[in-house]
Amino acid sequence: MISLIMTVLNEKTTLPKWFESISAQTVKPDEIVIVDGLSSDGTWEYLQKMTGVFSILKIFREPGNIAHGRNFAIRKSEGSVIVVADAGCIYDKKWFESIVKPFEKKEVTWSATGFGPWFEKSDGLLVYLIAASTIPAVGEFKKSWLPSSRSVAFRKDRWQTAGGYPEWIPFCEDVLFDNKLITKEGLPYFIREPLALWRPRIRLSKYFKQLFNYTRSEGHGSINTIRQIVRYVVYTTSVLLLFLSFKISSLFFVPLIVGLVAYINKFWKRWIEFTTGKTAVFRLLGFFVMPMVVAFGDVAKMFGYLFGRVERFLKIVSEK
Repeated sequence: MISLIMTVLNEKTTLPKWFESISAQTVKPDEIVIVDGLSSDGTWEYLQKMTGVFSILKIFREPGNIAHGRNFAIRKSEGSVIVVADAGCIYDKKWFESIVKPFEKKEVTWSATGFGPWFEKSDGLLVYLIAASTIPAVGEFKKSWLPSSRSVAFRKDRWQTAGGYPEWIPFCEDVLFDNKLITKEGLPYFIREPLALWRPRIRLSKYFKQLFNYTRSEGHGSINTIRQIVRYVVYTTSVLLLFLSFKISSLFFVPLIVGLVAYINKFWKRWIEFTTGKTAVFRLLGFFVMPMVVAFGDVAKMFGYLFGRVERFLKIVSEK
C-alpha cells in the first residue's frame, strides 16, 4: 500500500488545483492523508467537502508546525511507502508513477523528483524574478540535491528509523530529515525531471519572509554554515570595493563587476529559462532587475541566519 500525505495551513486558494493535478495522475495513491494545522481561511471546510469526492481521502485537524503535521499524517497512514507532497504545488500527471516506481526494487529506500516553478497567466515581472531567485532550473538537477518534501518518497520503516521529521525546528525540517536518511541510507533514487511545480511568492514582503524564516531555521540547525559565511564575505567585500572605487580608484569597479556577474550568473540562467516565450522587453528588463531582487533576498537570508543563531544561543529554539 502506498500513501500520499500532506500537511496544510490556510491553503484554500491552492488546494483546488492541487486536487486537480492529483486526480490526473497516471497512477493513483491507495490513500491520501491530509493534516490541517487549524486553518482559518476555510481550508478545513473545503477538505471536508473533498472527502465526498475522493473516497481515499482521510483528513485530520492537528495543531503544530510542519514537521509535526507530517509526522502525524505518516502515523495515521497505512502505507508501507510514504509519498510526501506539499500544498502550493501542482504535479505532472506522471509524478506519482515516477516517484513510486523505484520502490519495485527492494534496495531502493527513498526517492525524490526535481521541481520547478508554477506560473499563472496573470503573473507579472516580479513573480518570474522571485521564481528565478528561489527555484532551480532544469539543468541544476543533473547533480545530486537535498530532496524537498514537496516531492519525496520513502519506506515508512526508514522514516521510523530516522526518527521522523524533527519537530523542534520551525522550518528546514526536511533538510535535517534528509541528512538523517542520507547518513543511514545513502542518497535517494533521483528522478531528475521537475515533475512537481511550486508556486513562487507573488509579493516582495512574502518573498522576504519566506527567505528570512528559512535561513532563520538554518541558523537554528547550523545548516549550510559555509554558504552563509560565503554570503557575508561576498557582500562585505562588495561594499568595500564600492567604497574603494569612489575613494581611491575607479579600477576597483572591475573586480566588483566581475564578482557580481559570477554571483548572479546562476540566477540569470534561470531567468532565461523561465521566461522563454516572453517578450524581449520583458526579458531584458528582468535581466537588469534580477541582481536587485537577489540582493533583497540575500538581505533577508543574512538577517534570518543571524536571528536564528541568536535564538539557538539563547535556547529560545533548541532540540528536545
